[in-house]
Amino acid sequence: MKNIESWNIKEHNLEYIDKTHTYICDGVIVPSITQILKVKFNNKYDNIPKATLQRAAELGTQMHEVIQNYEEKGTESDIKELRNYKFLKKQYKWECLANEVPVILWHDNEIIGAGRLDMVMELDGQKGIADLKRTSTLDKEYLGYQLNLYRLAYQQSYGEKIEVLRGIHLREDVRKFVKIPINEELTIQLIETMKGQ
Repeated sequence: MKNIESWNIKEHNLEYIDKTHTYICDGVIVPSITQILKVKFNNKYDNIPKATLQRAAELGTQMHEVIQNYEEKGTESDIKELRNYKFLKKQYKWECLANEVPVILWHDNEIIGAGRLDMVMELDGQKGIADLKRTSTLDKEYLGYQLNLYRLAYQQSYGEKIEVLRGIHLREDVRKFVKIPINEELTIQLIETMKGQ
């Protein structure tokens, strides 16, 4: 991955510094979607040893890269997660439209965050967003908030309606395609809680 990436979204310049996981919009550092989620899920991984978290992050990054390379270049890999991804894709018949899509999040005409969502998909004729997870258990509440934030940010950034949210849970022999409800009210509540801090 490049050290600094940049995009133009709605006449705004968004930059991402990989080394520090920092988003900069028009020269100002803005919180990532993950940081916004910490308003509600602050202590999510506090009881897990650092080495375990580091290993999990490495395996998660590898899985994301393998699936992105498969979708964008047709590159094959023998990791189980890709085999299971392909199985789910064949079973549920979605089309991957884009990977690692940058978004900016606004509230009351102010830029309050940015991020990159895993996948824009088409499923049953509807445009959707999916998130790839390699966690030992799938936290549907966290995923619900995450995908709803990305949905709002994507719609604001690109002016296209998102009608479907899905979690794709892949871990060794685990393969699940999980429907996540759209909940705009919950998303706005979380943003307003963050703004009030």
